[in-house]
Amino acid sequence: MKFTEFEILMNSKGINTLADIARALSSTPQAVSNWKSRDQVPYHIVAKIKASEPDSRPQIEHDHQKPFINIDSDKTTLSNVILTLAEEFKIIALTTFIAVFFTFTFVKFIQQPKYISSATILLSESKSNNMGGLAGLASQFGVNMPSAAQADLSSPSLLPELLKSRVFASKIIDRKLSINESGRKITLLEILTENEVNSYPRDILITKAMSKLAGMINFTSGSAGSFSSISVIATSPVFAKELAEIALTELQLLNRDLKIRSVSEKTTFIENRIFNVKNQLGSAEKDLKLFREKNRQISSPTLMLLEEQLTREVEVQKSIYLTLKQQLELAKIEEVQTSVLQILDSPQLPLWPSNKNMRLSIILSMFFGLGLGIFFGFTRSFFKTPDINERKKLRRGKYFFKKKVKDLISDYRVYGVVGASFMLGAPFFLGHKSENPVFFNLYSSKALTINVVYIIIIILSVSFFTKGLRKKQSI
Repeated sequence: MKFTEFEILMNSKGINTLADIARALSSTPQAVSNWKSRDQVPYHIVAKIKASEPDSRPQIEHDHQKPFINIDSDKTTLSNVILTLAEEFKIIALTTFIAVFFTFTFVKFIQQPKYISSATILLSESKSNNMGGLAGLASQFGVNMPSAAQADLSSPSLLPELLKSRVFASKIIDRKLSINESGRKITLLEILTENEVNSYPRDILITKAMSKLAGMINFTSGSAGSFSSISVIATSPVFAKELAEIALTELQLLNRDLKIRSVSEKTTFIENRIFNVKNQLGSAEKDLKLFREKNRQISSPTLMLLEEQLTREVEVQKSIYLTLKQQLELAKIEEVQTSVLQILDSPQLPLWPSNKNMRLSIILSMFFGLGLGIFFGFTRSFFKTPDINERKKLRRGKYFFKKKVKDLISDYRVYGVVGASFMLGAPFFLGHKSENPVFFNLYSSKALTINVVYIIIIILSVSFFTKGLRKKQSI
C-alpha cells in the first residue's frame, strides 16, 4: 500500500501525526518516516491494521496496491456517483480516447467516400388517351379501337423501372467515363465488372453490371405536380457527375423512342381506318347518287324512307371519317411532343463525400466512448463491497479526481495504449497523399506538420512506456 493511502486510512481512525502512527503500531518514528520517503508501507503492517478493524467500520480494500473507496449499496446519491466516477476516471478517459481515435482514423482513411450527383426534373402529367372519344363512337359501328387505359411504356410513372431495365443498361454500358480526376476514361462495363470484359460472355457481364448499376442510380418520385430527382452514387465525383448526365440523356432518348413507337402504332392504325372508312363513305355516296338519279321525283313513303337511310349512312361515314382525320392530326402533333422530362437542375460535380461527416462522427464517438467508459466503471464498482461514511465521500472523491488525473499522466500503461493506437494508425496517416503535395511528392505543409507531431507522439509514448516498464520490473 502507498503511504498516502495509508495516511488516509490512519486519519480515518483519528491518528494524524507520524508520532501517533508510530505509537499506534508499536513502531518508531524513524520507521514511519522511512515508509513515507519510500511511499510504501510493508504488507504486514497493512494486514495488522485490517485485522484490528471492527467489521462495522468502513474498509479500504487492498486491490493490487490500488485504493478503492466503498459506497453504500442501499443509497443512490450524488456523492456515490461522483465517487465512483472519480475512482474509474482512468478507464473512462481511455475508453473515450480509443473510441474517438479509431473513429477518426476510420472516417478519414479507411471509409470509402461516396459522392452524389443529382438532377432535378419535372415529369409531364399523364394525359388521357385522345382516342377515347373516337373509340366510343366507333364501337357503335363495330370498330375495334384501343381503350384509354391501355398500358404505355412511355408513361412517366414507369421511369424508375426503365432505369433498372436491361435495355437501359445496354444503352449506357459501352459509354466511356472518367474514373478519377486524371481524365483517363474507360467503359462503364469495365468499371462495373472490374475489367473482366474478356473473362465472360457479354450477356453475363451485362447481368453482373446491372445489379451494381441499379444500386448506383436512384430515382426519387415527387408528388403530383412536384419535382422528381435522379441521383448517382459513386466513389469519384467526376464519375458520379458524368454517369448522372449519361443516365439522364439516355433515359430521355429511351422514353422518346418508346413514345415514338407508341405514336407510330396509333398513326398506322388511324391511317388504316381512314382508308377503310373513306372507301365505305365513297360507296355510300355513290349509292345515294344512283338512287337520286333514278328517283328524281320522290313521292312514295317507301322511297322517302330509303333515301333517308342512304343519307344517314353517308352522314355516319362522314362523321367517322372527319373524326379519324382529326385524331390523325393530333397523333402527328403528339409525335412531335415526345419528351416527358423537363430538366430544372442538371447534374453538378459534388464537392464533398455524402457519407463522411467528421464532426458528427467525432461527437458521436465521444459520447459513445464516454458512455461505454462510465458503464465499465459502474460495472467494476458493482462488484466492490460498498461501505463508507457519507460525510467523507465528497472529500475523498475530490482527492481521487486529482489523484487519478496525475495517474493518467504518470502511468506508463497509458502511454503504452496511446503509443500502440498511434502505431496501428501510422500506415494510414503517414501513407496518405495530400491533394496538393509539396514535400516528398506526398505531403502538403499541413500534412507534414501533422505527421511530424504524430511521429513525435509515438516516440515519446514508446519512450515513457519503456521507462515505466523497466522501473516496474526493477521494483
